[in-house]
Amino acid sequence: MALSPSNELIKSVQNIIHQDTQLQEYRLDLTVSAIHEYDSSGSLDFGGSEYKPASTNKLEPVKKDDDDSYGWWNLAGGTYLAICNEKIDVENGASVIITPHPHAVEAGLMINTIVSEKGKSDSAIRVPILVPGVGCKIKENARFAAAYIITG
Repeated sequence: MALSPSNELIKSVQNIIHQDTQLQEYRLDLTVSAIHEYDSSGSLDFGGSEYKPASTNKLEPVKKDDDDSYGWWNLAGGTYLAICNEKIDVENGASVIITPHPHAVEAGLMINTIVSEKGKSDSAIRVPILVPGVGCKIKENARFAAAYIITG
């Protein structure tokens, strides 16, 4: 198994905001396009017949000034679902690993590592995030997670 270098990784990605900034040697920085708050519980059972996903409510970002291009989400402590701008399509035998971006960790966010063995470019990347009790402000299109593709 090996990490795909960025010149290979970029071939699997759609909807990149700014390639020169997001593309690192072996990773792609993922950006936030939407944040949802959980508004009802889901249910999980062994067989799946009683499975029900938790429902969410999309939060609207707020611009600091009317002439700003992008707004901010001023999140209170709790769990949220971040939706990425980027979409990744991997071939059989490859896996996508999503980890927290170093800046997100330093801002206090907790993001679990996610591994996906299949990806379709029409599927949004959805990343649960935990915001500390003191809250966190996240700007639209902020880099908050990183994607790596492992082949082999």
